[in-house]
Amino acid sequence: MKVVDLRNIFANCNDQLIEISDNRIYYAEEKNEEGHNSLFLLEYNRITRRERILANYILDRPAFVPHFFSFSDVILLLLEDGSSHVELLAIDKITGEERHAVVLSLVGNFSECAALDESRIILFTEEDDSHAELFSEYRRLTGFARVALLFDLEEEAYYYLRDPRICNAAARDLVTYNLDGDQQLLVLQPHGDETEKWNCYRNRRWLGDHVNDNVWLCPLFDFIVSAKAGEKRVPLELILSAGTAGLVRYAGMNAESIYFRAKHFPSNDQRLCAVDKRTGKRQIVAQLNLRPDEQEGYFCIDTEDGRAYKIVDRGDYLEAVGVLNSSLHARYSKELGDFITCVEDRFIIAKYILADEKDSFEFHSIFDCLTGEQQSYECACAVEGGTVVLY
Repeated sequence: MKVVDLRNIFANCNDQLIEISDNRIYYAEEKNEEGHNSLFLLEYNRITRRERILANYILDRPAFVPHFFSFSDVILLLLEDGSSHVELLAIDKITGEERHAVVLSLVGNFSECAALDESRIILFTEEDDSHAELFSEYRRLTGFARVALLFDLEEEAYYYLRDPRICNAAARDLVTYNLDGDQQLLVLQPHGDETEKWNCYRNRRWLGDHVNDNVWLCPLFDFIVSAKAGEKRVPLELILSAGTAGLVRYAGMNAESIYFRAKHFPSNDQRLCAVDKRTGKRQIVAQLNLRPDEQEGYFCIDTEDGRAYKIVDRGDYLEAVGVLNSSLHARYSKELGDFITCVEDRFIIAKYILADEKDSFEFHSIFDCLTGEQQSYECACAVEGGTVVLY
């Protein structure tokens, strides 16, 4: 495990971590200099332990909110203030130069966004005062509350999306990943949160058995071609579905598999399922049920690499057991707080929040299961592979 302490570099609460790679860490910092709000894009070289400014911008609107999406050789930066005015830039991660820079005037106010790759992004907009009549007619014709469009940076062109599975999606439910050099698009279609789905089960006499959670998959290239052609249904393949009596929710992925948490409400049985990225084979890989003697406990799933743990309160201590892709079996103090993850099946990362009516303080601890040593830090924390970043 490698601990990178950036607390002396991250100067204020507006600092934002963008990417942790093997050799570099990318982050952003907002500053007020000489009466101007500035945004700095920075790189920390883990080998030389030096920081450099990759790019910096003066924010002409104080309310601008930055959104970052990091890819192999560029960082996409989208600036928005909740209006129809959006700025989009593609910044080279080596030179800091702008490969693309565009200003968009959207129909409606910006709602959220999801980058598909280094040159294409999906934007969602919602009704504003100047387009109220247009949105009213749009809702009447389509049933959609928001407008979704695909913007291509290289073409500097946008395409309105028509598929309800995309138009009704949340940005966080559009997940892309690389499979043997080809990008794939995973579209998650959960029915509300877990409480809402449970309520649908309780009211199934009136709602029926067709209140579904669905998961769709499509090669990104095929999706883009279909979307640009204006097709009403893009070529998504249904890979998992759960009706009113259960739920299926995304739980992360690694190089081989995509993981989903599945629950059957009548039996209260919960399991972790895997879908093989190459073959599509589905299988149950872990049980997520506590034993009768484990009344106080929960499961923690690491979405970055598909590891899962069971955390059980044993009275004087907490017990952490790996249930998927982990052989962890350790005891640690309750004082460490909530279990976050475990690095190398040895170092437990835990978080504790100390708060009162006025202030809130965040602490992260690293517990060595082999030696029993513990270190605590008042800071935020991010984990990527075998690297723990304190900031």
